[in-house]
Amino acid sequence: MSILLDTNFIIGLLRGSQSYWDYFEGLLEQTVPEISAVTRAEIYAGCHPSEERETESLLSCLRTVSVDAEIADMAGRYVYAFGRRGVNLHLEDAIIGATAVYHQLTLVTRNTSHFPMLSLDKNLIRFPNHQ
Repeated sequence: MSILLDTNFIIGLLRGSQSYWDYFEGLLEQTVPEISAVTRAEIYAGCHPSEERETESLLSCLRTVSVDAEIADMAGRYVYAFGRRGVNLHLEDAIIGATAVYHQLTLVTRNTSHFPMLSLDKNLIRFPNHQ
């Protein structure tokens, strides 16, 4: 199974949550988890200089998926289509969701409501597993 980690999952790791680390270590035994280039930018946008070394160490364990024209187009279409239904998508989440769909990756996130494009799909794992 190929995994795309959402920004909130990376934040959980950086905050030292044991449940996140346990899950992450299990993933590393099976695959090299991936993140969107958007997630990488979001992480650095909130990273204090004193946290950079730890952040770089974690991100070096992950493969970063670039945003290309196909993903950008798909994300823009998601924002438009869901907006017409009254669902406001953030562009960052639309790009992350489009990355998962385009590359057939399973997205691991706490915020399933941010990814309605995946709600009918098997490409979404809610973490941690609670409501």
